[in-house]
Amino acid sequence: KITVWAASSNLVTCMVGASVLSLPRMVANNGWALGPAMVLLAGFVSYQAACMVDQAIDLLADAGHHPKNIGDVVQECFGYRGRRAALFLTCIFQISKCGVYFVVIGANLNYAMDAMSSRQWALVGAALCMRLMFVQDISVISQWSFIGVLASGLYLLTISAGGVEAAAIHPSPTKTWPNTYSNLLADFAVMVYAYSPCDVLPVLKHDMKEPKHLHQALRLSFFTVVFIYVSLGSVAFLGWGNHVAGNVLLSMCDPPGCPGNLPAKVDVPGKKWLLGYCLAGAVVSNLMVTAPVVLYCVFRVLENEHAVVTHPLVNGVLRVATVTIAVLIALFLPHFTEILAVISTGLLTVLQVFVPVAVTLALRGFGFRVFLLSVLGTGMLTAGMSSALRNLYTVIAEG
Repeated sequence: KITVWAASSNLVTCMVGASVLSLPRMVANNGWALGPAMVLLAGFVSYQAACMVDQAIDLLADAGHHPKNIGDVVQECFGYRGRRAALFLTCIFQISKCGVYFVVIGANLNYAMDAMSSRQWALVGAALCMRLMFVQDISVISQWSFIGVLASGLYLLTISAGGVEAAAIHPSPTKTWPNTYSNLLADFAVMVYAYSPCDVLPVLKHDMKEPKHLHQALRLSFFTVVFIYVSLGSVAFLGWGNHVAGNVLLSMCDPPGCPGNLPAKVDVPGKKWLLGYCLAGAVVSNLMVTAPVVLYCVFRVLENEHAVVTHPLVNGVLRVATVTIAVLIALFLPHFTEILAVISTGLLTVLQVFVPVAVTLALRGFGFRVFLLSVLGTGMLTAGMSSALRNLYTVIAEG
């Protein structure tokens, strides 16, 4: 069983991931007046959703039920069909997330070694991950979990140092207000994605020495991550200004810029930074371990829900098919921030906003938090998804 401090550490590790690469661009999109404040608000919204799930688990525990995952929580409120729907959407979300991971792996390997394209490197990354995808003992994968902790620290160090270096060597102009407000809710959804630990809370709470103290771990971890994200996004925006790349790694070059992030009519990129190589190595190392862990959880859910999936042949085919779907996302939609925005405004909004709202309504009734998250969630799912899909269509059409 784990302590409050250990639970806080696990939550921080869960939240600080590859999505941090997109935060500087999200801050830049919305300027100094809104960007940092939106990162702060996204943390507040995600914290409130997490508290709703925590309180729902406590209410169910008081009634004699002890849910071990988010599907169990939904089942107690909405029956078996609700559980199946929640778990199905969670699996789709996790597979889509792995598709984004392969996009990022491809881009980062291409930065480090440009002998192949980002798409080709994404295939290489998937091939290297494939062996771990077939591991059915989580303890084997967990042996490499320390990589995630080290990589998270290196993310923050390299991006912050890069922003400071960029500001000192060749400062770029910044803006106070966004040029357009049409992408506001899509950007906000991506910021919420950077937090969003609701799906791991039942498992984490079950493994604590004092489950009733999860709220303390939530406060400590969210305070830490909000501080990190606001500081990191602001420093990076200060350094690279309005033209910071959607994947901040592609800003870590001397003028005129990195390959894939060059101004129009410029063909020769600038020299890549040592900090960029360090960040690329950290991202690839982290995601090569994270992707198998995420898909392990998907396979376990499917095995528990469908007995036929435990058959060796069916299980093997399912694992290959799942990885193939994630790779296809990376091959045909290799646009990091755009595909991340679509996932965030759709699946993430349903699972990390509407599911906590729904279980709270079922167990506690209507309240201000339910109203606030319902309004924001509706905006993210409608106007936010509309702009996210429009932006994805635009980049696909541009080739």
